[in-house]
Amino acid sequence: MASGKNAKEHVRTPLRAPESKKAVARRKLVRLGLLVLLLVQGVAVAMLTNPASLGSDLPLSADFVGKVATSDIRAPISFTVPDTEATERKRQEAAAAVRSVYDFESKMGRDLVGRLREAFGRMQAVVQQYQQERDGQEGVDGGRSARRLPQREEELVRQAESLDARLQVRKSDFQRLLQVVVKDADFQQLVAERFSRRVLEALVLLIERTMRHMIVQSRELMEAERAQGVTIRLLETGVPVKEMVVRSFNRILDVEEARLRIEQAAALELSDMPRNLRRVVVHMAESLIGPNMVFNREETEKRRRQARESVQPLEIRIQKGAKILRDGDLIRAWHVRVLQHMQKLTELHNVGEKTLGTLVLVVALLGALLWFALRSLAGFHAGERDLFFLGSVMLVFLVTIKIWHWVFGAVWERFQVFPLESLTFAIPFAAGAMLIRFVLNMETALVFTIAASALAGLVMDHNLGIAIFCLASSLVAAWSVASARQRSSLFRAGAITGLANVAFALALDMFDGNFLQFKTLFDVVFAFSGGILVAMIVMSSTPVVEMIFGYTTDIKLMELANLNHPLLKDLIVQAPGSYHHSIIVGSLVEAAAEVINCNPLLARVMAYYHDIGKVKNPHYFSENQRDGSNPHDKLKPSLSATILKAHVKDGAELARQKKLGQPIIDAILQHHGTSLIKFFYQKAKEQEDPENPVKEEEFRYPGPRPQSREVALVMLADSVEAAAKSISDPSPARLQGLVQTMINRIFADGQLDESDLTLKDLHEIARSFNRVLAGIYHRRPDYPQAAVKERESGERRKSEGRKNGAEKPSEDEQPGEDLKRLGM
Repeated sequence: MASGKNAKEHVRTPLRAPESKKAVARRKLVRLGLLVLLLVQGVAVAMLTNPASLGSDLPLSADFVGKVATSDIRAPISFTVPDTEATERKRQEAAAAVRSVYDFESKMGRDLVGRLREAFGRMQAVVQQYQQERDGQEGVDGGRSARRLPQREEELVRQAESLDARLQVRKSDFQRLLQVVVKDADFQQLVAERFSRRVLEALVLLIERTMRHMIVQSRELMEAERAQGVTIRLLETGVPVKEMVVRSFNRILDVEEARLRIEQAAALELSDMPRNLRRVVVHMAESLIGPNMVFNREETEKRRRQARESVQPLEIRIQKGAKILRDGDLIRAWHVRVLQHMQKLTELHNVGEKTLGTLVLVVALLGALLWFALRSLAGFHAGERDLFFLGSVMLVFLVTIKIWHWVFGAVWERFQVFPLESLTFAIPFAAGAMLIRFVLNMETALVFTIAASALAGLVMDHNLGIAIFCLASSLVAAWSVASARQRSSLFRAGAITGLANVAFALALDMFDGNFLQFKTLFDVVFAFSGGILVAMIVMSSTPVVEMIFGYTTDIKLMELANLNHPLLKDLIVQAPGSYHHSIIVGSLVEAAAEVINCNPLLARVMAYYHDIGKVKNPHYFSENQRDGSNPHDKLKPSLSATILKAHVKDGAELARQKKLGQPIIDAILQHHGTSLIKFFYQKAKEQEDPENPVKEEEFRYPGPRPQSREVALVMLADSVEAAAKSISDPSPARLQGLVQTMINRIFADGQLDESDLTLKDLHEIARSFNRVLAGIYHRRPDYPQAAVKERESGERRKSEGRKNGAEKPSEDEQPGEDLKRLGM
């Protein structure tokens, strides 16, 4: 708290001696140790995050296939291995599931009929031209209907002497148009029929009726695909316009069946045609008929290739800690492939770069949190001891959670009756935060929780879910232990943490889509067990922390608050006035601490022990002077001040010997601050020798001034309680004025400058002191006058009786009667 500036500020603040070389060297050594601890944490995270290489002693080559494994081999990390056999099998299945593609030319029959009509038309044109030449006339209708032949062909025809010869010349052209080879006998029969329309229509009838069906070269090749069917693409001028799947092959004919159909149709439809001519028509139709549906190998292979490529590579998930090979197992090619893949994943690359990066990341994270906490959190006090404690707990936290993970992995390997992921919830992530809150305060525990959660996520395979679980569990654990005053209270805090763990574990299961499964039951059991395990770890480690780092926890404070403590017993025997004074001060500071949100237990224990140094010279303190003699009357004021100041040093020495803890020692040293021993200072000023002026700093306590709110409360209560005893009529108004005067005097003297008390706190403290003092110094009722006179007469008679030599008390002087009268 800042006070108003005073011209005498340099007088009331004693000059501190400059640090010795030993102290400077010690401070430098401590800072170096903190830096080393920070670097060790970074290296530890790097080692735990980046698994080391497995070495070359694994069966990594094909030479090991068929041999026997000589040891167990576990997976150091969780990884996936490409399953090439299964992938190839799936791809083959996908390719086999693709139906063969056939192209069906639906217009092939019409094209064939068109060519047929074209070929017959040209032959009929020759016949008509021959008749016109022979008859010497060119009918108008005939000229219009007859087709004109190319000039070269007309020359050849004219050169032929007979019609048969002319038609024979056109045979090659006829075959070219039909794209078939016509037998000589059949062609001669067509010539004899003069390529009549009857023959043409008969051919068209047979071809159209047959080509309506899908015709393949051989249907036997399609029998293997009858189960899954085939894909048929309908083509128009070579372009697919429609696609369908055909599983029934009844409508599909092969060439032999198509020819048989032609013979059957000719027998039925051309029964009135001469046999020889009908045979020629059938031969011609059979030669013209061909497959109108063909297997498209290119398209089929393309589709099967796409089907293969659409199958994603299959992988085998191997969990961390799982056994890949057992001692005595036969090594297979699959084992070698898995180990080779694992070697690639665990083999370190750029080790220096990764280690340096992790180190920088850890240092940056912890540095940023420390910088923020020092500037933004009023309750965060990072002394050298606190930083060592935080760093040590963080290092132990990171190493132990990894050890717990390994231990649980071994347990799972032994039993395998529950999922390995469920055991992760049993890891005591919140132990560090609960311990920090139990020993220090909530602000420090919050900073530790944030850092520990982030680093836990890194160490546990960069698992964000673990980081979130650690953060939530640690926050609840820190809150639940805030009010713990006994060791048994830690189990209650552990149960609360376990319930919080269950809630967050279920939330993570729902987030992963694994809620209400068999695994959920184990998650609940292990999550709650993790909270109980946290409490057990904190309970067992607290005494070690108190011993190593010298912290005073609330549990130790409860032990010190026991009035049967040896130091308090000595105080009540040797300095009963100081003991009574300390008890009242304890009541004052406890009530005030609750109002301003300090630690009431710590403040009360500080008050109990703040004057234990008075046991060495109890009679030099007014509260212990019962016979009316004052040894200070025979001493110089400076010597008296020295004796009074000595009780601070003596008390601190006793506290160190009895290991009361640093907070209690600080309270003893600071509860007077650098305040002035005003009575002896004024007395010395009255006896001052002009040649040897009195120095004010000789009559001030050595300090330091209170550094915490609890010690400041002890200072205020100590002064108020001592002054309250000097009031002859302690009415509430007088007590209130006294409290205001004493607090203002201490505030004006600058004794509260280094504490965190605010003006609002001082108002609340004054109100609290008033309530407690009013209860202690309440007004008592006056005794009745008759009782007072009777008591006085009884004492007078008793005195006269002793003077007269009476050895036994009279009946009126019996103890029972006196007590009865006193009780009236």
